[in-house]
Amino acid sequence: MSRHLTLRFAGAVSAIALLAGVSPTLAHTIVGNRLFPATLTVDDPGVNDELTLPSFAFSQSANFDGSLASMNYNVGWEYAKTITADLGISVGSEGYNWAKIYNPGQPNSYAQGWSNIETQLKYVFYQNPEHEFIIAGAISAEWGHTGTVNSSIAADAYTAITPKLYVGKGFGDSSIDWVRPFAVTGEIDYTFSTHPNDYSLQIDDSGNPFIALDQTPTVLTYGFTVQYSLLYMNSFVKEVPEIFSRLIPTFEGVFNTPVSNIGPSVSGNWPPNHVTTGTVGPGVYYIGNYFQIGVTTQFPINLASGKHVGVLANLDLFLDDIFPDTIGKPLFGPPQPRGLQQTVTSAMSH
Repeated sequence: MSRHLTLRFAGAVSAIALLAGVSPTLAHTIVGNRLFPATLTVDDPGVNDELTLPSFAFSQSANFDGSLASMNYNVGWEYAKTITADLGISVGSEGYNWAKIYNPGQPNSYAQGWSNIETQLKYVFYQNPEHEFIIAGAISAEWGHTGTVNSSIAADAYTAITPKLYVGKGFGDSSIDWVRPFAVTGEIDYTFSTHPNDYSLQIDDSGNPFIALDQTPTVLTYGFTVQYSLLYMNSFVKEVPEIFSRLIPTFEGVFNTPVSNIGPSVSGNWPPNHVTTGTVGPGVYYIGNYFQIGVTTQFPINLASGKHVGVLANLDLFLDDIFPDTIGKPLFGPPQPRGLQQTVTSAMSH
């Protein structure tokens, strides 16, 4: 992102970074008979061959007085490829960012640009199909200078590195029928910049030069999903009306907390540089034989997180199901067992 922004633009940028940074282009995972969909606020815990095109995000940021600061739009993509059944790589981008900035001093002001390219290496450490349990880890890099670096809202000039940990658990092993369609997933990330401090020579309002320090904080990001799979219920618990048989309703949340390299709090800075931001909201996913459509809402937890409700959506193509014998299979070794194929087939038969 641009290093020299007005306070109003900084508020807009913060909201865009929050919503776009967690609005990704993600994947689906199958563990035993449990399908974890490609949730939109946190990544699922598996590796797959998939293409997400497009993903979409809309949000609104607020000024410190609660007035509207900007309306923000984002269109992104991702391609994921398995190396082995438990190891995968992905490449993607938050894509193109566009925002209308409500700045009284600059009417009809706009900002736009391309985000940086992000790559990720992900490994599944443990799976237990019987108990629908999975743990995975990853390391990703958002590569500096691969986007529109001069844009006010798009790409950072420096690379950011993020170690990640994922977990997923379905409750199909429960003895209580109404509990069995439930599942939960979680993700925790630790993001740091390869260039955390940037010094520049600037001129103040009186024409005097000074050295300005711009710090890129290290950020802890953590999120969860609670899922109730009508797809699972229809196949393993009891039949539901056909119109609902492929749906997975969710409730999702994601939060960002600066943990270091934050700098002192300065009165008048907006948004505050020490505050935790985040969103929560319900979503729903439709699971087809070869694709997924997902939509979720995002309600800001505080004014620094945004204004009014945001929306995330994606179309996820299951290349491992569309092309199981070519581009949809791992480069080395056999593919993962696809136990849920019987679930999808069963859902279609009702």
